[in-house]
Amino acid sequence: MTQSEEKKQKIDDIISSNEEEAVKIDQIAKIRGWFRPEEDSAYYPIVQQYLQGDLDLDAATSKLFNPIDQKIINRELDNVYFVDLWYSIIHSARRKSFHEAEDDGKRNAHFHAKVADLVAAFREHKIKYHEEYDYIYSSLFDLGMACREVNNDEPDSNATGVEIDAWANVNFFWARLTEKGLLDLSLYAIWRMRTALEEEQQDDAEGTAAQKYDVYIPAAASWIFGLGRALYTKEKDLTPTDRKQGNPAKGGELWKGKAEFSKERWALWKERLGVISKLDSVSDKTKNISRDALEAMERAESFNADAHSARAGS
Repeated sequence: MTQSEEKKQKIDDIISSNEEEAVKIDQIAKIRGWFRPEEDSAYYPIVQQYLQGDLDLDAATSKLFNPIDQKIINRELDNVYFVDLWYSIIHSARRKSFHEAEDDGKRNAHFHAKVADLVAAFREHKIKYHEEYDYIYSSLFDLGMACREVNNDEPDSNATGVEIDAWANVNFFWARLTEKGLLDLSLYAIWRMRTALEEEQQDDAEGTAAQKYDVYIPAAASWIFGLGRALYTKEKDLTPTDRKQGNPAKGGELWKGKAEFSKERWALWKERLGVISKLDSVSDKTKNISRDALEAMERAESFNADAHSARAGS
């Protein structure tokens, strides 16, 4: 058995187990080598206690930030592993479905909003009597780098359903960070949309077109659910002014316009979701999430139109 076959067998065994999905995601993360908290992370247990309701936000931030404050004051910044804190937070978001939970017909506070609150608390944190160091918190030190690393954990076309869910979950979290104005990761939305909706997927050695859509669509849809109207209203020309910058916001083969956020590009995404939602070859899950995303796009457009009408009549 090759190393690749052995890895696949281990993942298949995890998928067939009776563990809850969050535990399966933990186990697969180790096998795949995803960016995640250290095994002996000082931060991850505290983040979990907060998300499980054992600590409120104030208690969690005290336990997380006070030791960091002390090291900063002692000029031991190199001994603070900020990336492990961010991996602890990002991996926690990856473990939980981005669909809103319901309890007795009532909406619960969204799990990912609670995770984002922890990021917001970090940004707002101050070191008493040492305001010269507050920039470390206000700049969300190393969070952008941690997100870029986790972005490399994108699953391939043979990914299992659990891996697809994990990838969609973390993209939803990034969308929420963007929507809340904590960290602008909107370029990631273009990357997800380009792969899922701006390319006509083909059968090849890597997998069938249907398999690829099954992997790519949930992560793309999570940006529609997480950013919603803000994605619809975003208008920005991202054409590079320097060749050395590359062209990260460029379109796929189906997008003939500029590297940009625009209503026209949004319209293409919407059109493509409609097409994919009707493909016989994709999974029912992909069809359903495509339809849900289309409904979310309709709501985003309607909300915008209503708001515009209200302003026009005032």
